[in-house]
Amino acid sequence: MNTLRGLGACAVLAGIAYTVTKVTQVDTIVLGFTVVAVALTVIGWMLSVRRRRHDRRVARGRRRARRT
Repeated sequence: MNTLRGLGACAVLAGIAYTVTKVTQVDTIVLGFTVVAVALTVIGWMLSVRRRRHDRRVARGRRRARRT
């Protein structure tokens, strides 16, 4: 599994190197990549907060049920 992960990292680096040398509008590509990365990070954070709230609600419900 680590070999495949290393191969994937090399493929990504090779793709970046190829893109930088062949594409004339590197700034646009970097901006697009940054926007996508930020959007995915924010979506992941929102889903994490939602899951944490759900877990807390479920845990409180169990605690109340045990007291009665």
